[in-house]
Amino acid sequence: MKKIAIALLPFQIILSCNGQDAKNTYTQKLEFGLKGPIKEVTSYLCRSKDGNTQIDTTKSIAKIVMKFDTLGDVTTIDKKWDFGESGNSKYLSVFSGKGKNLSFKETSRIGEGEIHETNYKYVWSDDYNYKIIAPEDDEYITDVTLDENYRLIKSTFKIDNRTQSIEEFDIKIENDKIKEVKTKVTANNGGKQEVTEQIQVVQEYDHHGNPTVLYVYNDLNEQIKHVLYKRYKYY
Repeated sequence: MKKIAIALLPFQIILSCNGQDAKNTYTQKLEFGLKGPIKEVTSYLCRSKDGNTQIDTTKSIAKIVMKFDTLGDVTTIDKKWDFGESGNSKYLSVFSGKGKNLSFKETSRIGEGEIHETNYKYVWSDDYNYKIIAPEDDEYITDVTLDENYRLIKSTFKIDNRTQSIEEFDIKIENDKIKEVKTKVTANNGGKQEVTEQIQVVQEYDHHGNPTVLYVYNDLNEQIKHVLYKRYKYY
């Protein structure tokens, strides 16, 4: 199934508190909740075996590199997933435009399959809601909802105007920094609705208050399923 592949992955979104008010001009830096003069963010998602939290990032199952300009707009997103015997996938998105006037070209390849290129653009309906559409193929649409600080709270993926999946985010803030993010995904699987939940708990921050280590659970009463490491570069 083709899907609009954008930066709305649960483990890379809303991972710090920006403390901005709604009067600020929108940039993607605010949507991702990043603090400081961000230049680059690299995220490594690693499986945890038997609750182990000391994991080599070279063994990550996913690596995502996001680059920003000095205004806080994304310039590129490079995503690589490695599922071992199940195969791998690569996505490179190159952005153009500023603020809310955004578009990007995505180059994708799943496993050893063909390389695909697709153009997308943002279409805003109001200050806090927009769609990501492919002008050459309007069958696939992602509806995005932001809170009053421009942080992502909901993403809905549709095919032919029929909802396929909904991602919802609930954020717990302590001392002006995000401590915990709960993600709920409701998916339509062959006409049957499936709900999965995930909890990310921040363990460490850098000097700007951006998270550097997060533990990922399906339930806080269970063992850690994944560890997320994040590395930052600043202007």
